Amino acid sequence: MTLLRGLARGLHLAPGYVDLYAHSLWALLTAFPWLSQAAGPLAGPLRERTAQLLDGAAISARSRRELGHVHYVFDHNR
Repeated sequence: MTLLRGLARGLHLAPGYVDLYAHSLWALLTAFPWLSQAAGPLAGPLRERTAQLLDGAAISARSRRELGHVHYVFDHNR
């Protein structure tokens, strides 16, 4: 949970590293699928931030795909 919390915070505060954070979040959720259910109050803001990035940010195709997965996981585990 601590790593997920740090990555979620970094996704908000480090726009220059979106690709790194997108991949790290994706890898963490792929390795530990239960994290999305244990995220609690962190899930809402993370879901919103990934939606914002997917809607407007100029990110790579890989980051778009990985953030799409992260958004899907948090959106469907409400």
